[in-house]
Amino acid sequence: MKLLLTILTVSVLAIVSRAQDSVTTFAGQALVTGATNGLGTNALFNDPAAIAVDAGGNFYVADSQNNVIRLITTNGTVTTFAGQFGIAGTKDATGTNALFNSPMGLAFDANSNLFVSDTGNNTIRKVTPAGSVSTFAGVAGSGGFGDGPSLSAQFNSPLGIAAAGNGTVFVADTGNHVIRAISGGSVSTFAGTPQVWGNIDATGTNAQFNGPVGLAFDTNGNLFVSDANNDIIRKITTNAVVTTFAGMAGSDGSADGNSGSARFRSPAQLAFDHRGNLFVADSFNQTIREITRDGNVSTVSGSPGVSGTNDGINGAGHFFNPYGIAVATDGSLVVSDTYNELMRVVLAPFKLTLQTSGASRATAISWFGVIGKTYQVQFADGGTNAWIDLGTPITATNLSLNITDNSPAPSGTRLYRVLRSF
Repeated sequence: MKLLLTILTVSVLAIVSRAQDSVTTFAGQALVTGATNGLGTNALFNDPAAIAVDAGGNFYVADSQNNVIRLITTNGTVTTFAGQFGIAGTKDATGTNALFNSPMGLAFDANSNLFVSDTGNNTIRKVTPAGSVSTFAGVAGSGGFGDGPSLSAQFNSPLGIAAAGNGTVFVADTGNHVIRAISGGSVSTFAGTPQVWGNIDATGTNAQFNGPVGLAFDTNGNLFVSDANNDIIRKITTNAVVTTFAGMAGSDGSADGNSGSARFRSPAQLAFDHRGNLFVADSFNQTIREITRDGNVSTVSGSPGVSGTNDGINGAGHFFNPYGIAVATDGSLVVSDTYNELMRVVLAPFKLTLQTSGASRATAISWFGVIGKTYQVQFADGGTNAWIDLGTPITATNLSLNITDNSPAPSGTRLYRVLRSF
């Protein structure tokens, strides 16, 4: 158990200090490229990119330079789901008989079909749950721009991809600086001015992007975009109104704070957690960032500007161009640490919420945890150094945890901390 969070209560007020992170490698070997399947660190990758999670909690990885889609089961076994190691091509077939060319983006739809941004082919591919691969949109080997029927439309280095609840597939058409929509067998431009880069907030094709990369939907159907070359995060409403959500265009950095003062450096993939917080693989900063629902940006893992391979807790973990990010079913984060050739699990910082009520001034303590991890709440009355367990350890069986302290200190001052297992 390691100390991860301490809070101070004074009367009914709470001053909360955030917990620190934990980074663990669960597949791959640091700085070793390869094309090996196996369990956990016996497997090898070659520039793993986007990640997608299926309904069963399995991970799918766009293993870009191996030209394949890898499957990592819940027990950490890595296999090849589709494509052939080291062979770039555009063959539609089933499983390892199919061919891809530098796949970089992944997204599931509501029917468990996996959509792939087949970046080197300038196409969008569809993989059924049974592994049948077909070309969904674009013309293989023909990079350019063109809306229209799906199989004659053109893309230019598509990267991020996301499927809306109604089945429309959205693509960050990076080389064309636009967001495309694929629906009903046709491709259209949803937002951005085709083949014109810029940072204009506007509606639809009056807006401008500069190398958009990651895409993620919130629960209200708004589409969030990591506008990588502008070093900002954009928001697109369902009626295509584009605004800057966090960061400042043309001003890179690693500053935390409110959305306007925060800074990013080439943000890549995005993922929302179950509470509506947005996580960003801030690739060139070598960090994982969090943007809360109210727009506050913080660094949750990694050291800005410092690359490395270390696992560790309390800020000791390091990354080397983290690109893909996904939220696992247990509430943890999964990161494709691209240049380290690793798949990492990140336990993000968590925050306690306190509520004091009643004549006894009982304090209800709640927080969001990671399923399977064990938490011990402790307290110490002001002026002492003795930490006392509050109840027994709690092993999370769901994402929301709570405990009540029915005997707060008579003085009204009490320290609380939570220890979390790793």
